[in-house]
Amino acid sequence: RKSHFMLEGFLAFPLWLIVLISIGIPVLLVIPVVKAIFNARIQAEGDDTEGLVAVFGFIGTAFTLLLAFIIVNVWSDQVSSQNILFDEITTLESIIVETRAFDPKLAPAVKGLTIKYLENVRKYEIDTTAPAGGDPRAEEAFEKLLEEFNILEKDLESDDNKKAEAQIILEEVKQLVDDRENRVSSASGSLDGMTTLVCIVLALLTVLTMALLPAPSRRWIKWVQSLGVAISVGLVMSLVFYIASDDYTRKAEDEQIKRVEQALEMQQPE
Repeated sequence: RKSHFMLEGFLAFPLWLIVLISIGIPVLLVIPVVKAIFNARIQAEGDDTEGLVAVFGFIGTAFTLLLAFIIVNVWSDQVSSQNILFDEITTLESIIVETRAFDPKLAPAVKGLTIKYLENVRKYEIDTTAPAGGDPRAEEAFEKLLEEFNILEKDLESDDNKKAEAQIILEEVKQLVDDRENRVSSASGSLDGMTTLVCIVLALLTVLTMALLPAPSRRWIKWVQSLGVAISVGLVMSLVFYIASDDYTRKAEDEQIKRVEQALEMQQPE
């Protein structure tokens, strides 16, 4: 649990800091090792280093396979989380359209409550980590929105024709309740602590074994090889951390909510 908390804290860092740390640690590991190789005068010829080359190939392959597995899983989790919110937003947009067509006088009230609900969702459930089951403030705004349709349903109980016309709206409202329940009860995509630890260890071992390989005749080639692998490993690890970070999901979700809010605010009153 402590390691998971530390990982979440790291993923909360700004993107530039995540990239800097991901690249900086492998580079700092490589520099003293390469210098030690030069000082030890280990040459490419005459040294029994075939085993080290095999180790580098094995570790590099294991790191690559695990990295691909993590990226696919985290990416899928994040896309799934975004789609859950998009389903809710789509249903909400359908309700607004149907309400305006059914009763233009009801539309302004629904519009105001919808904007308030979306603001609370973005502020308390998207831009911050919401508690399980959703934030109470967003839930309160959602209940107020539902109350408008509960009143509408009661008012239409004595008018079968009007109630039949409003049935589409009421069905959409039921779908909205299911969409919100699905979103607030779904866990967001995240990295598994143990899997991430193994991937980091393999990443550092990949960098280390490359740095330990014998120095070519020209020193700059050794530096290019070692630093190139270190920077590449750091970049792909920073990509994994970025995909798993809250900022990655929040950016797309914020844009979706802003789009709906702007569309509502631009609507002319009936």
